[in-house]
Amino acid sequence: MKKIFLQTTLAIALVSGILNTSYAQVGIGTQTPDASAQLDIVSTAKGMLVPRMTTAQRTAVANPADGLLVYDTDSKHFWFYAGGSGWGKLDNEPFTLPYSATQSSTPGLMTITNQANGYAASFKVDQAVSTSAAVRGEVNSQFANFGAAGIFGIASGSVGQAGAFHASNPAGDGNGIVSIVEGTGDAVIAQAKQTGHAIYAAHSNAGNAINATISGAASGKVAFFGNTAANNTNNIVEINTQGKGNAFLANHRGTAGNIAVFQAAGANVARIDRAGKGYFNDGTQNSGADLAEAFEVTEHIAAYEPGDVLAIATEKDRTVEKSTGAYSTLVLGVYATKPGVLLTDQPVDVEMIDRVPMGVVGVIPTKVCADGGAIHRGDLLVTSSRPGVAMKADPGQIKPGQVIGKALQNYAGDGVGKINVFVNVK
Repeated sequence: MKKIFLQTTLAIALVSGILNTSYAQVGIGTQTPDASAQLDIVSTAKGMLVPRMTTAQRTAVANPADGLLVYDTDSKHFWFYAGGSGWGKLDNEPFTLPYSATQSSTPGLMTITNQANGYAASFKVDQAVSTSAAVRGEVNSQFANFGAAGIFGIASGSVGQAGAFHASNPAGDGNGIVSIVEGTGDAVIAQAKQTGHAIYAAHSNAGNAINATISGAASGKVAFFGNTAANNTNNIVEINTQGKGNAFLANHRGTAGNIAVFQAAGANVARIDRAGKGYFNDGTQNSGADLAEAFEVTEHIAAYEPGDVLAIATEKDRTVEKSTGAYSTLVLGVYATKPGVLLTDQPVDVEMIDRVPMGVVGVIPTKVCADGGAIHRGDLLVTSSRPGVAMKADPGQIKPGQVIGKALQNYAGDGVGKINVFVNVK
């Protein structure tokens, strides 16, 4: 009889609530509902049932109200509806793996913030034969906006990296970063907006800091450097070495083409072919003042010095020695101090430590004496009786092949001196 009375009383209360708007708090199981609650249900033996429905029924609810709460009998979770974000699970349970979900949310579906000194999230594939990634990001967008990326990192502090990758196994052969583009975009774009480097590469072992290659049927360039700033006066490429190796090495292994080509406004002005021959449209300018050729000598190289007058050696082919005897027809040139061009029959890699640079044409500081009289500018010079020393010639005694050249300075001193001579053996 008591149960019937309670049910009747509750029914009358519910009907009264429907017919009359009440602004009072409602307490079930308590006569003193909490001051913060419109409805306060108290029980130590029973719970409250919210509407129960399948996933299909839940998602078919027409125009769900913001805050609507139901229990999904398929997923076994409470779900709430948030206007603008859609349905969301209402629980704090850890993910049941494998986990997959699809939602629509402009602010983002998940945000994790760690305010301590630890990871916000850590993922690991712990399988020696795995071919899968620990983290996989994908974006499906038709726009190239900044941030439309499969993985997007931000360093918002004063230091720290927006992205850091570390292949930590010293015995491993894996790469730090692999970037592959199947379309027409760039594999890597780097931009520095302050004074830092757009790309900085360093190597602490025997490998290359940067290694770029083109393989297969590719027809592009290995590297392209350009300066589009018209007022930028800095070098486009600068090479600096503090070691003992070459600052620059160009190795042509193909069957055609040049080692180097230099252009101005798109037109070739200089080139070096595969044989090492140089071509220059407007000639060359050298700091030396004479043309010389490297020759072997009969004595030890230490017995010779710049300025020595040199003559053909009679005891060995293609060899020179200091001139001996006056008016010698064997005179050939002068030991050059600083030749502008040095000719040789040896390859470029041969160190010519046992040869002297004999100047044959040009201005060369030459050893002279006054045995033939005081030397004046324009005088013809021939060999003297002093080894390796020239003197003023007597025009009446000159024979073909004896003249070394013309004096460009006066000399009337005692002993042996040195003056500039325009060498041109005749």
